[in-house]
Amino acid sequence: MNDLKFSICIPTYNGAFWIKETLQSILSQSFQNYDITISDDNSIDNTLEIIKSFYDKRIKIFKNEKNLGYGKNLQVLKRLASGDILFLMGQDDILLKDALLKTYNAFLLGAEIGAVTRPYYWFSEDVRKPVRAVKPYNGNEDSIISIFDGEREVKKIFESAGQLSGLAYRREYIDIDFHEDTFPAHIYPFASIAKKHKIVFLKDYTVAVRIPSSQTRFKSSIYDISPTESWVKMFRSVYEEDKYKKIREIGMEQVSTNFLGLIQLKTHSTLKNLLREILILLRLRPNNLLNVRFWFFSLGAILIPRATLRWLADNYKRKILSRRLKNTPIKI
Repeated sequence: MNDLKFSICIPTYNGAFWIKETLQSILSQSFQNYDITISDDNSIDNTLEIIKSFYDKRIKIFKNEKNLGYGKNLQVLKRLASGDILFLMGQDDILLKDALLKTYNAFLLGAEIGAVTRPYYWFSEDVRKPVRAVKPYNGNEDSIISIFDGEREVKKIFESAGQLSGLAYRREYIDIDFHEDTFPAHIYPFASIAKKHKIVFLKDYTVAVRIPSSQTRFKSSIYDISPTESWVKMFRSVYEEDKYKKIREIGMEQVSTNFLGLIQLKTHSTLKNLLREILILLRLRPNNLLNVRFWFFSLGAILIPRATLRWLADNYKRKILSRRLKNTPIKI
């Protein structure tokens, strides 16, 4: 067990502007028992040339003959990976100091550990300046938790799993493949592992997620399938048995009260998709009609012009949320 090897799985597509910095953050890690498995989704820029310039035998590069999309590309990575641990990483994110070592040590806590999650933060221009964050479950120590421990645990686990980078799965415990739906694509195997195994929630931030390059900001077509409904479908299918009813209900309530997503839809998608999402939130949870926050975000998203709303949202992140994270412990 002490010889666990990591396969760091990176799905790439037109990532030439960011992949170099991402690979540098991985190759500089203190833990070195890994390979880097890259599945390129038929990029049309020089992503592959930049990757090949590293001349590191641990980097294994594969290219799809045609563009498969995010979810199917993750499925390819799962088939290609050979390590004991699948460690997921976005092409544009930054792995912080000792991230792999901390994840490795978490798996050593016991054979019952099926996956490791972590706190992380978003950044815009400067990786040393967090904009907003998903905070630790317990700020004092790494925590072994289960989805059966209670509502708080379910919510924290799935809140932390929303982003790909830094999640780690024990490969032998994966019994459900990655999904084609974009937003919960990487959640399906994670959620299934959590049915039978413990999850470690690290106390330290291990990943910095880059905001400007996220496809959620420039690829409006990913919202053509409702993000809310795709998450709900995941909870209903993975946790369909009666014994998981409470967990299913907690997860579905969590996604049906995520009103911040309406701002994202307005600023990066179409009015049609925004209105559809509002109706879905009401259908899933009629009590939203009595929720002041629902009306605040719904009416704000509908009435405020897109450019103005985008400026307000970005400015709020830079000036308000970033101040709250000023003392976030960061080790680059």
